[in-house]
This record gives sequence, C-alpha cells and structure tokens, in this order.
Amino acid sequence: MKSRHIAAGLDVGTTKACAVLAEIDAEGGVAVLGIGDRPCHGLERGVVVNLEATIQAVAEAVQAAEQMAGVKVQSVMAGIAGEHVRSVNSTGVIGVSRKDNEITREDLKRVLEAARAVPVPGDREVLHVLPRDYRVDEQRGIRDPVGMSGVRLEAEVHIVTVHSTAARNLLRGISRAGIEVTSLVLEPLAAAEAVLDEDERSLGVLLLDIGGGTTDIAVYIDGAIAHTAVIGYGGNAVTSDLAVGLRTPVEQAERLKLRHG
Repeated sequence: MKSRHIAAGLDVGTTKACAVLAEIDAEGGVAVLGIGDRPCHGLERGVVVNLEATIQAVAEAVQAAEQMAGVKVQSVMAGIAGEHVRSVNSTGVIGVSRKDNEITREDLKRVLEAARAVPVPGDREVLHVLPRDYRVDEQRGIRDPVGMSGVRLEAEVHIVTVHSTAARNLLRGISRAGIEVTSLVLEPLAAAEAVLDEDERSLGVLLLDIGGGTTDIAVYIDGAIAHTAVIGYGGNAVTSDLAVGLRTPVEQAERLKLRHG
C-alpha cells in the first residue's frame, strides 16, 4: 500500500478554531479529506487569554476533521495573527565568494542572513524572512540568482516578527491538545496562498482577511510581499457597535449583522 502524504492545517481564531486535513499527490495537487471547526472563546484579538478554552476548541476542531477524513492527526501547520505582529523590509549585501563569480546556494544563504540582521527586541522573535527581490551588480528584478555571474549580490527581504509570549502560549494550547506544531505561519500569508493567483500578485494587490477579532493585511507589489499587518478590529467590534447603537443584546446584534450585512 502506497504511503500517503497527508497535510494538516490549523487556524485558531478569536471566534472559532478550524482544522483541515488534505492529501497531497505526487504532482502537488491537493484533495481535502476532512474539515472541522468549533467555537473558540480562548483568544482576544488573536492572543490567547484563556488556555483551557483554547485547548478544548483545538481538540474538538481537530477531532471533527479526523472523523470526517478517517485519518489521525499527528502534527499540524498552525496560523498565527494578533496585534503583536510586526513587519519590516530590510536589505543585505555580500560579495560573491567563488573566484569565477558564480553565485551559489551558499551565497544565497549568506545574503539572506545579512538581510535579516536587524535589531529585534528581546521579547520578540523572527517568524519569517521572505525574499522580495535580488540584485546582481545593480541588475534588479532577479527572482533566483543561483548560477548567475556577479561580484556583488544584494537581497531585499520582508521580515515578520511576533511577540515571543504570544507565540509560546498559542503553541502551548495546541500541544496540550495532544498535537505537535511543525511550523507557525502568519495568517495573512496563508490566506494569500489560498486566494491570490500569480497575476494578481504581479499586478499588485491588497488582501484583507476580516476575522472576529482582527483584520489581517497582506500587500503584494511586483509579485512579492511588500507589507503585512494585523489590526485589532474585526467582526466582533461591529457586533458590539450595533449592540450599543441599537440598544439590543449582543446575540441579537450578531443575528442582525449576519442577516442584513
């Protein structure tokens, strides 16, 4: 029996936790096997405020996806958001190491390390270092410089950092639900992978993912990520404003919002 390549994703949000199981074939095609979502009351604006409620929501969402797929989840790729997310663009420059001036993978690694050498406060950690553009001897717009000839290699990157405590608490909530996290991914980047095509990225596009507690932002220019941010304002704030403005209970305000937009 052929071994199956099963991938699992987990999105723990302010209003619900969502899990998805999919099988990836040899050509990279994806077939969704199971999905599960459960209400979550453990986060506020993307940050864990109630660990036990987070654990319960994660466990129930994953279990629902497992039951639908008939597959047991061992590990997941989890999304992270919240107002603590920060991003900055940086540039790194190195000299090409080989005598024949051919750019190698080692040069690529060194220039990315140079680009990520920005001051990061002690309470924060780097989540992503995303290449935006490479430049070889003043020639711009190079996507992959490996194998090219040059003396000077420059990289422009987009660096995303998160608050260490917020990331650890999210990881703890998932791990205590009995699930290993293989990697954390910034939520707007994951959303962009799901809904944007290459033409949209090349032309330039702004993605807005409006959740219950936050609105996630990703900006693409010339096919590369240029800006990411998470704003602590989402659908819950709209519900709250309706409840106050109409002097009605929150549950009724939520129904009005969903029914009438």
